[in-house]
Amino acid sequence: MDIGLSCSVWAAGERAGHLDGIGIYSRALWQGLSDVIASDTPDTKLKPYAFGKNLPSMLCGTPRNLAKDYRVHALLSGVLKVPLGHSASMRREVDLFHATDHLIPFIKGVPTVATIMDLIPVVHPEWIKQNLQQLKTWLFTTSIRRADHIITISEYSKQDMVKHLGIAPERISVTPLGVDPVYFERIGYAERNATLQKYGLEPGFFLCVGTLQPRKNLPRVIDAFKRLPNRIRKEHPLVIVGRNGWDNDELLPQLQSLEEAGEGRWLNYLPQGEVMALLQSAGALVFASLYEGFGLPVIEAFAAKCPVIASNTSSLPEVAGDAAWSVDPYDVDSINAAMLGVLEQKGAREQKILRGLARAEHYTWHECARQTLEVYRKVLAETR
Repeated sequence: MDIGLSCSVWAAGERAGHLDGIGIYSRALWQGLSDVIASDTPDTKLKPYAFGKNLPSMLCGTPRNLAKDYRVHALLSGVLKVPLGHSASMRREVDLFHATDHLIPFIKGVPTVATIMDLIPVVHPEWIKQNLQQLKTWLFTTSIRRADHIITISEYSKQDMVKHLGIAPERISVTPLGVDPVYFERIGYAERNATLQKYGLEPGFFLCVGTLQPRKNLPRVIDAFKRLPNRIRKEHPLVIVGRNGWDNDELLPQLQSLEEAGEGRWLNYLPQGEVMALLQSAGALVFASLYEGFGLPVIEAFAAKCPVIASNTSSLPEVAGDAAWSVDPYDVDSINAAMLGVLEQKGAREQKILRGLARAEHYTWHECARQTLEVYRKVLAETR
């Protein structure tokens, strides 16, 4: 069995020097599948492909080129139903193609599996970049419906696809994400302290991790934080780690105001080692997102033994279970009460740390890869 695996977002992240959620998933899935195949199915081969120019050499090698620009292919395949021009050669190279990154090619004669993390462009178009938004959403949903099978990362996302796109449940498989084992490793005091000193921090701060964008709900988190007593704000500042995304014209001045008051820091993008040091030093991760297909930072925090405050919406109750302080992300008082609770409720804090660690151990990339390989076998059996 020869499997083509798309690496477009992963490759773009490698070029930029940082990986976000989809890039992390693609890389971890490649490694997980490679390990499972080596031990259980050595007759299976993985072959990397990607859209784009000047593709970098990566863990998977240098991907083979699908096309120079996915946007052109999406228009041609979506509007005119034109497949990739080299579909014939692709049929000779792979038995099945897995689009891991929402960039779903139309390869005539090759069964396609597509991983779709969430349906935010369909369910909440107001939260995404607005340039050509309607056309992009139409092309996105058209490519999803054309795939032979869908993989998603939570039962919540699966039900969204059934409800909003009318896809039959049997065409969708759920393969939860995994935690990089490195998050379970305890960082030495000297290394943690060096990171804290670098950014002028003391242990016990509130931490937010993720690209700055509307659905991350940072304005309400900041409002909840500002309602804390002055002493607590000084002792437990709000630290935000994440690149500037979009629609943040009102948010950025609030972050600057926090820094000027000595009550917060915006650290932009940080390497994984420094994020781990912050997770192991934080008083809590505050993840009051309005919508998540999964919420990987939650289980990474669990693995790092960091208490978590998480939304009670979308997929997050499914992922966090009873191991997090659950909040209504639209209710500032709810977020504020959880911030106080995580500091004051010592017994609950220790109990939730243990529950979180147990939940994190349940989510592995090996299991994600094993389940994904089962999907490949199922699709090939149905399409042959």
